[in-house]
Amino acid sequence: MSEITPQTFPKYTPNPLFAGMPQHLKDPANYKKIKKLIIESLAGKHSHGEIIEWAACSSCQRRFAERGDVLKKLGFRSTAQYMAWQRVHEQMQSMKRDKLR
Repeated sequence: MSEITPQTFPKYTPNPLFAGMPQHLKDPANYKKIKKLIIESLAGKHSHGEIIEWAACSSCQRRFAERGDVLKKLGFRSTAQYMAWQRVHEQMQSMKRDKLR
């Protein structure tokens, strides 16, 4: 069996999706505030029972387009970057810390 050394591990390569992301988006302390702002940009006064009704509703589609503008103003370059950012922060929030004994 081979011995494990630092040279046996591959070099770290950062995800290019996160390159150039503003520092305030990387801060875990800001996650809940940013998430709340994005969710509130989608909030409306009515709901739809079917996705087809939602797609045909002009006010809902306007709000959805405004959500894209909110994402761009916050510093996200794409929806894929936002989704990856959300996955990373959710994973960090859900990590269970082991107490030292």
